[in-house]
Amino acid sequence: MQDTYEVFAGSTVDAGFVKKHLEEKGVECFVENLKDESITASWTPSNDIIGTKVMVFSQDFVKARKILKDYFNSRDN
Repeated sequence: MQDTYEVFAGSTVDAGFVKKHLEEKGVECFVENLKDESITASWTPSNDIIGTKVMVFSQDFVKARKILKDYFNSRDN
């Protein structure tokens, strides 16, 4: 099993944009939506705030961080 690392945490909508951007740049990634998973498993009430994460495999971590840094910097300008 490969190690995975979080490269983004935030809203489900933002995580979707981040995932799409990384995939367009050739980085394999996946979204963990802890709120939905917890609600489905009945671990938490639906009004609790739990984040959504974008995860990448260890070999892509540095590349993904660079891509996201450039992405967020371009959005700020």
